[in-house]
Amino acid sequence: YEAAARRATVALWTRKSKLGLVGNHINIASGAWTHQDAGLGVNIDSFYEYLVKAHLLLGDSSMLAMFSESYAGIMKYLKKGAWYLDANMHSGTVGAFIFSSLATFWPGVQVLVGDVESAVQTQHAVHTLWRRFGGIPEGFNLQTGKLHQGAEGYPLRPETVESIYYLHQATGDPVYLSMGADILSSLESINRAPCGFAATRNVETRLLEDRM
Repeated sequence: YEAAARRATVALWTRKSKLGLVGNHINIASGAWTHQDAGLGVNIDSFYEYLVKAHLLLGDSSMLAMFSESYAGIMKYLKKGAWYLDANMHSGTVGAFIFSSLATFWPGVQVLVGDVESAVQTQHAVHTLWRRFGGIPEGFNLQTGKLHQGAEGYPLRPETVESIYYLHQATGDPVYLSMGADILSSLESINRAPCGFAATRNVETRLLEDRM
């Protein structure tokens, strides 16, 4: 499995753009990108996360080298203030100012590679969404300050919790304990159900779904 995963990772990496970015969808038969938006959210988050974690787990410096080259492109083309947005993998042009909840893994990865300052900036921005909604919506429009249509829910994703944990481990700053307490309070007051915790269908109305 490790060998197969490595081949797939390298195959994706060799098809990166000149900006060091990979796209969102690829045709595995032809190797052509079918969705050329680069980002840190849906369908692409784990690629970057596991380059770092494969290096840590396996001691594979080639994975870290791939990540490092990617990191330069991400910080140059996807970072907009404290946030990260999707952009065309070839031109670096931002398509829409939508922040994806899956990108909340990113501060944790930044801590793992030593960029704590950038991680702090983004985590504090992300937590403003938690304080406002009691959960991170699947999509948030940074231009309008509103939920992205069709992405209003919070399906109990854990990524921001992991980032908070790494930041507390790295800095010892009690602010991250406070963030953790905010999350626990929201889960107990909003998401607790008779048999567990329910996903939020809409973080503004706090209507729940009949699923975890």
